[in-house]
This record gives sequence, C-alpha cells and structure tokens, in this order.
Amino acid sequence: MDFVRMGCSGLKTTVITFGAALTIGTEDHSDAFASSLIDKAWQLGIRSFDLSNNYGMGLAESLVGKALLNYNRQEYVLATKGSWPIGASPYHRGLSRKHILWALDDSLKRLEMDYVDVYYAHRYDSETPMEEVVRTFNNLINVGKIRYWATSEWPVSALEECHEVCDRLGLEKPILEQFIYSFAIRKAEINGVKDFCERKGVGMMGFAPLAQGLLTGKYEFGVPQDSRIAKSDKINYSKTINIYNQNKDRIDGFVSLCHKYELKGSQAALQWCIKNKIFPVLGTSNPQQLEENTESLKVEIPSEFWDELANVF
Repeated sequence: MDFVRMGCSGLKTTVITFGAALTIGTEDHSDAFASSLIDKAWQLGIRSFDLSNNYGMGLAESLVGKALLNYNRQEYVLATKGSWPIGASPYHRGLSRKHILWALDDSLKRLEMDYVDVYYAHRYDSETPMEEVVRTFNNLINVGKIRYWATSEWPVSALEECHEVCDRLGLEKPILEQFIYSFAIRKAEINGVKDFCERKGVGMMGFAPLAQGLLTGKYEFGVPQDSRIAKSDKINYSKTINIYNQNKDRIDGFVSLCHKYELKGSQAALQWCIKNKIFPVLGTSNPQQLEENTESLKVEIPSEFWDELANVF
C-alpha cells in the first residue's frame, strides 16, 4: 500500500483510508465485527483510519479504538470528527470552543487514546466566528490532543475565510478537506472546493468513492440482500437510491464501460479518484469486500478506458 502526503503538511497517509461510517457501530455493534475489519485493513497495508463522534453515536469510536489497541500507536494515522449534532442541546453541536473541547475529550475517552492524528471540523458552522474556530483547533494542537486539524464538506467561501484568518494570526491551517467524491458525484469540481484545495496545497480525501456501491454494478439487476439499500431501515440511512436517481446517466455509462473493458467497477472507481489526487475513504461491510476493493489498485487499466470515460457525463 503506497503512502501519500497530505497537502503541504508532513503527514503521510495510505492511499486508501478505512472509514467506519454506517458499518462499525451502526450495521453491527460487536467487537468481533470491528476487529475483523480493522485486522483485515491492517493486513492489506492500510494505516489510515477515519471516524466521527456521530458514527453509531460514539459506538464506532469505542469499537475501532478497542480494535486498534492491538497495534503500535505510532504506526497508523487516526482521524475523528466533531461538530455534527449529537444531541438535542445547542451545546451538543457546532464549532464553538465549548462544544469542540468537550466533544474531543469525549471522543478520546471512547477511543482510550491520548490524542488523534487528525481532528476534523465536521461541517461548517456559520454561527461561530472563524477566529474562534481557528484558535480552538490550534490550541488543541498546542496541548497535544491533536496533531493536525482538517475540515469536511466546507463551502469554498468558508475555506477562503479560514485561510485568511490563519494567515493573519500566524496559526496553523487545516491540512486537508474531506468531501463526498466519486465518478458519479463530483460537486467539489463545480463548487470551487477542488480548485481551492489544489491552489492552496490542501490535501483532499473523498468519501463514498464507489457511490455507495452504485459504481460497482451491484444494483444492475436488482437490490442484493446484503446491500446498503436493503439494509436502509436497519442502519437508518436511505440516501443511496437518491444518489442513483440523481446521477443515473453517469452511473449507467460508467458501469457499461466497465463491462466493455471487462473491469470491475470498484477497480476503475477507486483508481479514478486516485488519478484525480482525491484519496478514497473506503467503507465496507465485510473483510472479503475490503480485500477485493484494495486489491483493485493493482489492476492495470488501459488508457483507452480512461479516454472513453472522459466522454461519459
């Protein structure tokens, strides 16, 4: 598994990051399930892990933290996130100093760790002054509770303001931005975020690189029993079918072209993200699926495929 540098920082992560959204702590609450996925990820060379305090409402952090206790803390990068609403109180959401300091301490307790490598401002909060946000995350770096900070799904106007405030105050900027990204979903190319990150040397990670399985062709002939759509009630998540309806032509064109070149959708979808220097945060429901997806990076994809894919809109 190759390592890549995150933007202008010195931090390197593996090309693929293992993400626990909608699986560990949501789909399955057992230690055995979490360990099976973390152990397989480690075996495959993955050394970058992505969490949030709202994944399984904290349970993902507890389960993944426990599974990672089997490995040397200095041999992997662990990220988690704060600001997403995790309760009814106004103090249980947002990027205020009050919430973020409490949210991180709570995450560290669940993880049973002293620090995380990357802490995300998980969505922009227009009600908290940018200077307060920047100073809060920099203070967490200074006291050793986080090594770097990052943003997720921030609008370009907020990223621009953040960088201006950091420059003015001489403080550390977020090293990467994480957003939804795949061949099917490319709003970061339209809303200016990708261009901003490229200009400013900000690293980029993309979650849902397989468009939640739609780019693999698994739904081509119906809804598989073990699919995310089939489990939508169990995991309280129903957006996958909407993604298909909103991006039908692009998804169908991608799957059709993969058939033509006898490629698996996962192979082309992951390599397409990496070619664009947006590194995949990959979730999975079983170790076999994780291995298949990771091994797809080794497949040689002909240039003719990429040329034809450029004409699929």
